[in-house]
Amino acid sequence: MGRMNEEARGILERLGERIDPKRKVRELKIAQKQMVEIAKAISFNVGLLVMDEPTSMLTGKETAVLFELIRNLSGQGISIVYISHRLKEVKEICDEVTVLRDGNVVATRDVKDVSAQDIAALMVGREIKEECADDFCGDPEDVVLEMRGVTDELLKGVGFKLRRGEILGFAGLVGAGRSELMEVLFGIRKPESGEIFVEGERVEIRGAMDAIKADLGFVTEDRKETGLVLCRDIAENANYVYWRKGRGFFKGRKSSEENARRMIERLGIRCVGAGQLVSNLSGGNQQKVALAKWLLSGAKILVLDEPTRGVDVGARQEIYRIIRELSVEGVSIVIVSSDLVEVLGICQRVVVMHEGRITGELCASEMCEEKIMNYAMDV
Repeated sequence: MGRMNEEARGILERLGERIDPKRKVRELKIAQKQMVEIAKAISFNVGLLVMDEPTSMLTGKETAVLFELIRNLSGQGISIVYISHRLKEVKEICDEVTVLRDGNVVATRDVKDVSAQDIAALMVGREIKEECADDFCGDPEDVVLEMRGVTDELLKGVGFKLRRGEILGFAGLVGAGRSELMEVLFGIRKPESGEIFVEGERVEIRGAMDAIKADLGFVTEDRKETGLVLCRDIAENANYVYWRKGRGFFKGRKSSEENARRMIERLGIRCVGAGQLVSNLSGGNQQKVALAKWLLSGAKILVLDEPTRGVDVGARQEIYRIIRELSVEGVSIVIVSSDLVEVLGICQRVVVMHEGRITGELCASEMCEEKIMNYAMDV
């Protein structure tokens, strides 16, 4: 056992991770779990290594370490199949790219001969244009959510305001406290101090049900672990919060399937029907089911933590369309994202955090990657 631990420690250190091999995997953060999975894959003497979205949970630093490892493995004669929706990574690390759409091979190209934009167009069958968000044009005094002085072992007196119909982004490096702040908002994390106001009224949120009753919704960053019940069908997942809120628990399967069908049509969920298991859906369609759950509940304030992580370019654009439509309908949305292109493209205002504090705030017309990163690193 001692030798096994030492070998595991050595492999993890090659990946730049200092994780105690004796720790339980369930105790690790999402990014650490991903690195353990990669370590397991490279521990074998393999000739072909398949990596499916290996960087979806990794920081920029961890991604750089992984890419260096991939180059070393390639130099040793190991072939690597790299599956990713992050097209900049494909351009950086791959020699050749094959694009699939709807189960069919669309094209195979040398990476040096195509741009990321070209690959995106092949993936969705049309040209994709990068968009920039506009400044919020609603009533700045119509505040639907406010947090004041939220403090715990990580968060240090954090507060912010969200207006009706606004799309507000939260940016920062891993460990900045963005997800933790949202967990406080939803009653998952208990702060030492702090206040929450919804529609101007102070509310006590001691758990998820209190948040649900206050018309809050929370699409978590790990849909498979905390967002969905994968072994259940679309109808059950989509109706779960609706049932819990007491809006149809005794109306039976027919009503649930009708609700689900409405969400399937509205969100463009690609499936064979409301009875299809969520585990059999693509990542983008799973994410839409997670969103459907909160739309059916009637949530007026939606928190979306990494809303497009692990989904393809086409699904990403569809999710952005849905977010914009909800904003126009008066739903207020908080987006926590590590993808700066996403923040710049969809958020009307961004709050930047560093080590549990808010270090900056920018409206859409002021945003650029350099400014956000300076605040994120507290430069």
